[in-house]
Amino acid sequence: MIQIARIKTSAQQQIVPFQPNHLNLIDFRKHELDNIENIPDYLAYVINNSLEDLTWTGIAKGKVICIFGVRPMWTGVAEAWLLTGHGIEQNAISLVRGARILLSDSIEEFGLKRLQIAVRVSNETAFKFAQALHFKVESKMKKFGPEGEDYYLMTRIS
Repeated sequence: MIQIARIKTSAQQQIVPFQPNHLNLIDFRKHELDNIENIPDYLAYVINNSLEDLTWTGIAKGKVICIFGVRPMWTGVAEAWLLTGHGIEQNAISLVRGARILLSDSIEEFGLKRLQIAVRVSNETAFKFAQALHFKVESKMKKFGPEGEDYYLMTRIS
């Protein structure tokens, strides 16, 4: 497993292993608040589906600004996910550097041929973050989300 104590991405930013209490510390952006409203027990779902050593928290200036992870689906295929908080836009560059390392390590360790992520079309910040992590749009999933919005299926093929 990929084990990190933390990745210091800059003087005031770091990526640390996820802890469930991080969900209480993040100031969620609109898209995540929509999921909390539309998906029953969404935060419990996040906790229950977060795998130790494959889920991380981005922190800037002492504030949780994102939580992300990888969840293997079957041999060679995994799904990435991302929850964003306010402040991610101002700290994206250094967090992307650290996230690239973690995702590349996950791809190598699990022998992934495909890593995918679903990103709401209207969530420009998450879309840019996924692009910076080398995901490419594979298709648009019409009315996919719990709020009835379209999502991009983005993939990183090895």
